[in-house]
Amino acid sequence: MAVYTSLSDSDMRGLVADYYLGELVSFKGIAGGVENTNYFLTTTTGKYVVTLFEEFEFEEVPYFLNVVAHLKHKGFNVPAALIDIHGERLRVVKGRPTIIVDCFPGSELKETDVDSCRLMGAALAKLHVAGEDFAEHRESHRGINWWRETSKAIEHELEPEQATLLMAQVAEFDVFIAQHDHLPKTTIHGDLFYNNTLFENGQLSAIIDFYNACYAWTMYDFAIVVNDWCSDMATGELDMEKYRSLVNAYIHEREPSAEEIAAWPYMLRIAALRFWLSRLEAWHKAKHDPERLAQQHDPREFQRILEARVRYAPALME
Repeated sequence: MAVYTSLSDSDMRGLVADYYLGELVSFKGIAGGVENTNYFLTTTTGKYVVTLFEEFEFEEVPYFLNVVAHLKHKGFNVPAALIDIHGERLRVVKGRPTIIVDCFPGSELKETDVDSCRLMGAALAKLHVAGEDFAEHRESHRGINWWRETSKAIEHELEPEQATLLMAQVAEFDVFIAQHDHLPKTTIHGDLFYNNTLFENGQLSAIIDFYNACYAWTMYDFAIVVNDWCSDMATGELDMEKYRSLVNAYIHEREPSAEEIAAWPYMLRIAALRFWLSRLEAWHKAKHDPERLAQQHDPREFQRILEARVRYAPALME
């Protein structure tokens, strides 16, 4: 279970007492996350989620809260931080920045299908349009500088074939982006895997976990979603029926520019590399800690996706 900061009953009661949430009924740590500590919280007024930020310091968190507040104002079902009795939305618990958000109805998908991909494509396009007028522009903490530095740091830990693949793709993207430095950007989610959505009765009920949000290439975020929602994780290959469903729904809501269409194969590859690299980094940091290692996602999934995109990256608009 990915609970890095443990809260006792008295800890949680003290936290709840500072919100307009009634009395504590129960709480339970949430398994599955690898970056933050999350708890389901039930009180006499309803169900909520408590998040303790493990990677960010207090002064870094407001950006992410502002992104979510902006999107909520635009009409999206997203988990905006609740305000406590002191008028604050961010506090410190056990030394970690902490928020409480509403728990939305619905559940995670067990797997994607053509219909869920269609709904995600339309929602993603609208999310990208809504992010265009968000005034704060924060670079990704796992963006281009990070993958350059991290690839060099981890290269010696890899098998020769892995290292060659990794370094070649970083170099290829560097050449590409140097020649296309005016690709459209917006405020992106940055981690919109299907387990960061909730569905209820076949409809998208919420988009959650905006803690990789940043100002970046719109097509990069699109590629992150396609790689996760439309790939066979066992082989890395795209399910083309899911792919066409998601892409066509996106394009119906937001038409990419000619330069974005040309950039698409590069974005598919670099989006796959980013998650392969972050998983490699986490795996190698945890490899001497069996408990922590068991919480990590398998890096090989995104290695297979990257290899598949190197072999074949479909045109955006076929």
